[in-house]
Amino acid sequence: MHPVDTVKTQVQASTTLSFVEILSKIPEIGARGLYKGSVPAVVGQFASHGLRTSIYEASKLALPLVAPSLLDIQVQSIASFLGTVLGTTLRIPCEVLKQRLQANQFDNIVEATVSTWNQEGLKGLFRGTGVTLLREVPFYVAGMGLYNQSKKVVERQLGRELEPWEAIAVGALSGGFTAVLTTPFDVIKTRMMTAPQGVEFPMWMAAYSILTHEGPLAFYKGAVPRFFWTAPLGALNLAGYELLQKAMITPVNQSVHSD
Repeated sequence: MHPVDTVKTQVQASTTLSFVEILSKIPEIGARGLYKGSVPAVVGQFASHGLRTSIYEASKLALPLVAPSLLDIQVQSIASFLGTVLGTTLRIPCEVLKQRLQANQFDNIVEATVSTWNQEGLKGLFRGTGVTLLREVPFYVAGMGLYNQSKKVVERQLGRELEPWEAIAVGALSGGFTAVLTTPFDVIKTRMMTAPQGVEFPMWMAAYSILTHEGPLAFYKGAVPRFFWTAPLGALNLAGYELLQKAMITPVNQSVHSD
């Protein structure tokens, strides 16, 4: 799905080009251009999602012991919050490098890393941390809550457990919906991370610049590619993870019973 993310980033980073205009430039961008930034993207996602899901599962086990009065949805929300904050913070440097490569500011990851470090230091690699957390925490907390509650509602209506493809569909819609809701933070994040190096460009300044020069609708630039990029991500992150977990646990339980 990385090419869709590249299109989204180029739409959001530009103050003049629209989604349709960027799409018309795809032949010019080419396959190599569409996959620019894929190395830091994969490294960042691998590390952050591994940490996020580990903390999420550990927190789901620990929280009921520490606070037995918490409801299930509260446990899920707090666990998701803790996992997302730590996992996302770990990913920020990879996200900065990825977006700068996608916006064609650098030709390769080595050049992007060296230039960012030399001109901005460690602070430059963590540019946009606050707004990224403002995007990710609502996305995962609301997305996980929406997925679990939607699944319960659909199962109640059908009178049975969801089939795997039905759970994946619910996950995709939950992920896509929350992605659209958090798009304004995503636009601000892209502008901050792709701003000229060495220039202070805090979150409030980015938001004010977008609002005054492009209008409120500009906060939803890239919402369409973001939906189509995040819906499969939501299906895998929410439903796919749960289905894989069940598939791994069932053989273990069967083995225990047979013994």
